[in-house]
Amino acid sequence: MEEVSRSIYGIEERIYQRGGTYVSYPIIVSGGLSYNRDLINNIILEDINNILRIYSADAFSELKENPYLPDTLNINYDIKRNNGHFLSIFYRADFFSPYGAHPTQLVYTTNIDLVNLRRIKLSDIVQVDNDLVDDFYSWELVTDQKLGKDYKEAINEYIIGLGRNILLMGFKTADIIGSDNLLGIFTYLTPDRIGISISVPNYLGDHVEYEKVKDINNLA
Repeated sequence: MEEVSRSIYGIEERIYQRGGTYVSYPIIVSGGLSYNRDLINNIILEDINNILRIYSADAFSELKENPYLPDTLNINYDIKRNNGHFLSIFYRADFFSPYGAHPTQLVYTTNIDLVNLRRIKLSDIVQVDNDLVDDFYSWELVTDQKLGKDYKEAINEYIIGLGRNILLMGFKTADIIGSDNLLGIFTYLTPDRIGISISVPNYLGDHVEYEKVKDINNLA
């Protein structure tokens, strides 16, 4: 749910639809200076375009002589935080290819420092080092669904099985929208928490989110 208190920017939903692609994304429409709104919207649109590029390659597009079934992509968003300090946008991208083994749902985020009008990543918010890795193991696994004990154990085993060095490398490449994001890690902010979404195998749900209570009004 969008945080209303202390918000200085008004947001409206925009829709992009073409073929099997449907994208819902936010745009700043009021508040602040017009120049600042344009800068923020440019950051949002650049990230949306980067997400779309990930799914744009069609392995069957060269088969001109044979008809092929189109892919479908559905992207929706939640506003996790919107106040005088930060805007945090959480995207869920549901993708299905008729030629793939199964549908996927991946997470992407856009975090914007509204004071300095720039996109920020995990390393701008917290110190990314071995202490973060050790601390992360104690973060709360969050979901809208009730989790069984076996599932929680399987998730924790997978995260621990990555190893401290791989997890640290993943944190260092977090929030890059593209192949350089080693573990598909994306950060988000709520009014009182920092969240980390990390990609996991399909049998574990494609992605999981961990959160920690942390009052973030200043960057690392």
